[in-house]
Amino acid sequence: MSWEGKVIVVTGGGGGIGRAVSRRFAAAGASVVVVNRTAEKAERVAQEITEEGYQAVAMAADVSSEADVRRVIGDTLKLYGKIDVMVNNAAVCPQIRLTDLSLDKWNEVITNNLTSVFLFCREVIPSMVEAGGGVIVNVSSVHAVATLEGYSAYSASKGGIVSMTRAIALDYAKQNIRVNVVLPGAVQTPMLEASVKSLDTPREEIMQQWNESQPIGRVGQPDEIASVIMFAASPDNSFMTGATLVADGGLTIDL
Repeated sequence: MSWEGKVIVVTGGGGGIGRAVSRRFAAAGASVVVVNRTAEKAERVAQEITEEGYQAVAMAADVSSEADVRRVIGDTLKLYGKIDVMVNNAAVCPQIRLTDLSLDKWNEVITNNLTSVFLFCREVIPSMVEAGGGVIVNVSSVHAVATLEGYSAYSASKGGIVSMTRAIALDYAKQNIRVNVVLPGAVQTPMLEASVKSLDTPREEIMQQWNESQPIGRVGQPDEIASVIMFAASPDNSFMTGATLVADGGLTIDL
């Protein structure tokens, strides 16, 4: 479908899944606001989009900062007058066992991954209500339902996103605001690459293990998750809200 005239805000838009989402929406005709903590990354993606003849602007923000979230939503509304789709994708993913996890690190993961979703949803929903509707897509993870050693904070944050998505969807269903959540599995992103680099085993061997551990035979690509996010956001999906969409190559069905 065409997204002409629609305004999309994407957090964590400077790389990985967020970059793919930003590019896909822009190529379909939307005006995209690329939000990233690192300004250079957001600007790079926005430049890629505009150089291809599409519409995008970059905004640097700490997604765990209430002031920054208000600024991003406020500046977007000043620029475009509305926000049709909010994609909450930003996340951090340290791998630390519970007893080695400091309170500061725990709070960092929770605020960046979960509190950020609360802040952006709380800030964007009033404008969507005023406009007569809108869509929010929150990006969680399969770690919300099945996890690995060392991911207590990350899995807690991602599980919280799933539960919060359902609650927000219920709160605003009658205001024509749909809220859905996407659970990606292993996807070839800078986050996955960083986890591989931190290990002593050669990258090629680790990536082969990642690929072989997926029932589908390989890890996912950012564009594949972007397609699911666009599906969740699409007006063609007008009867879907509070839904959890798993895109994991079959990982969580493999006993």
